Amino acid sequence: MSLESEFFRKKRLIVKNLLPFGFVKEGRSYRYRKRFMDDSFEAQIVIDAEGDIHGRVLDTDTDDDYPALRADQQAGSFASRVRAAYTEILEDLASHCYEDLPFVTEQANRLAHYIENKYGDSYDHPFAKYPDFTAYRNPLNRKWYGLIMTVTRNKLDLGREQRQQAELDEEIEIINLKTEAADMKDLLTLSGIYPSYHMNKKSWVSIVFDEQVSDSLLFTLIDKSRELTGRGNLGRSDGPDFWLIPANPKYYDIDAELAAHKVIHWTQKASIKKGDYVGIYITAPVRSLRYLCRVLEADIPNDSHPDRPELKKLMRIELLTRFPDSLFASPVLKEYGVTNIRGARRMTKELVDKVKKTLSD
Repeated sequence: MSLESEFFRKKRLIVKNLLPFGFVKEGRSYRYRKRFMDDSFEAQIVIDAEGDIHGRVLDTDTDDDYPALRADQQAGSFASRVRAAYTEILEDLASHCYEDLPFVTEQANRLAHYIENKYGDSYDHPFAKYPDFTAYRNPLNRKWYGLIMTVTRNKLDLGREQRQQAELDEEIEIINLKTEAADMKDLLTLSGIYPSYHMNKKSWVSIVFDEQVSDSLLFTLIDKSRELTGRGNLGRSDGPDFWLIPANPKYYDIDAELAAHKVIHWTQKASIKKGDYVGIYITAPVRSLRYLCRVLEADIPNDSHPDRPELKKLMRIELLTRFPDSLFASPVLKEYGVTNIRGARRMTKELVDKVKKTLSD
């Protein structure tokens, strides 16, 4: 995998941003040029019609590629400086023309979107040794109901004799889900579903994100896994939920709205209910949890915005307090296990405890 492909592996291209960034359209592709390190080098980046990115770094004295850029080990400090400068260009491109995705495959990202919208559940990375492994946990007991991993196909494949070694060595993205023992036999007859990797094969399956399993079935299985991991806790009540929802100041002046009205309507998200608490996170450039509100009413039919049929339901929220931006800035939230706020999601227990303590002080 090239340096560029690896760098943009979990990012989605925003094509409309390419021309304003400085790309030039050439046929169906886009090309970008930038000189750096006192014009000693030129970066040339091409994004083709399929969205694949290709890059070159030319020595401007010879107009040849700079070979040390792609050496496995940088030969000296100068080569390291060239690579670092080129990486800065890629980072600038990523911040302006790409959006971050949690996972490699489109199907895994669609599942993440489904979980975020339906449940508001966050994810974490449970293994320091495997930082890309991602767990979704049941908020009732913190048991995971979905574990997403990247493994080689030979960890799962039962048809090894029909595959070439290169296929078996291929890295694939999978998820482990809990299921009823009675359903296991039928599930394992379906393409893309296998006995679970590294977990109890009597109650867990592994599903490959390669589109063989339909989204409809995948979403049904994630719902079932979440339900199964929460059994035994159905009678438990820890009181109201605490949520985080993002507000983009470029599109909505939440500061002016809450300054004028202590009670406002907001789009209903996930399974937020009356009595829950909602923290409003202000996105870039602020990147901080600024407001805490209480939900006075939920599941309100959208009769007041007939011009926006995508808003199915609304909720009515009351402002309780405004936090200083430094108190819950993005780096602080990371310390409490909050790393992605792209939609409604539950606060982690650590963040809830800190918010409660702040209110009581």
